[in-house]
Amino acid sequence: MGNFLKKPTKGKSEKLVYHFPVEKGLEVQINGSGTWARVTCKTFRSFAGNRRINGETYNGPILYFETNYLYEGPLTGMIVALDGSAEGLKKVTKRTRFSYSNEWGN
Repeated sequence: MGNFLKKPTKGKSEKLVYHFPVEKGLEVQINGSGTWARVTCKTFRSFAGNRRINGETYNGPILYFETNYLYEGPLTGMIVALDGSAEGLKKVTKRTRFSYSNEWGN
């Protein structure tokens, strides 16, 4: 009888992880113009390009949009979305450690 009170879900039961402070000023650099745009934390974590937090360069992990799977492709200056299976991709957690100095080629 209480089922009518439940919110419908879209199959997303996993909590997204963030490896940066989400309350800070998150910006991405727009290709072509070189200008910086303020974005949400969901967009910031999935942007394969230059990112900064409160004006300071951020070289952390890039995750496919709305997933906890690590993107290890080229820096395209776009939001990366998973198209198809996640088979073979690295899944990350809040405790996953990264070697920022050599992982992103910056």
